[in-house]
Amino acid sequence: MFVRRVYTTPRVTRYAELLRQLDEGQGLDSPALELREDEKAETRARLDGDLYLVGRIRKYVLLRLDELLARGQGVTYDHPLITVEHVLPQNPKVDSRWVELFDEEQRAQWTHRLGNLVLLNRAKNSAAQNYDFAAKKAKYFTGRGGVVPFALTSQVLQHAEWTP
Repeated sequence: MFVRRVYTTPRVTRYAELLRQLDEGQGLDSPALELREDEKAETRARLDGDLYLVGRIRKYVLLRLDELLARGQGVTYDHPLITVEHVLPQNPKVDSRWVELFDEEQRAQWTHRLGNLVLLNRAKNSAAQNYDFAAKKAKYFTGRGGVVPFALTSQVLQHAEWTP
């Protein structure tokens, strides 16, 4: 419901119903845990859209995805220091490789989507300019000793190129 930006009152109402059902012993079979088909479809649509443009949920979704990729319960982060970075930059320079690889329509389609977003610490993000992929990957997507602290970001390091 948070991802779909459902208003607070319906979220709290649903949560209260879930707590009631859990108190009754329904556990994971609690109906309040089940999403309706329209709720599932809208959630998928949100995740398949311009996620970056929904500021309140983008970091939340990426952190949850990172936790799943890390396959570890109890993954902890220093939240104030984490930012969201675009692999394909929002405003590539006219003479950059990005403009060769992605035409305007492709940049409009892919720039703010889940598959183009990674997590970085704030110190790195402030310096992560519009460099081409190889430079960005080498300078900003790796941490000390060549290790990146985010499982999600490490997925990017496996690619030699970043193309549509």
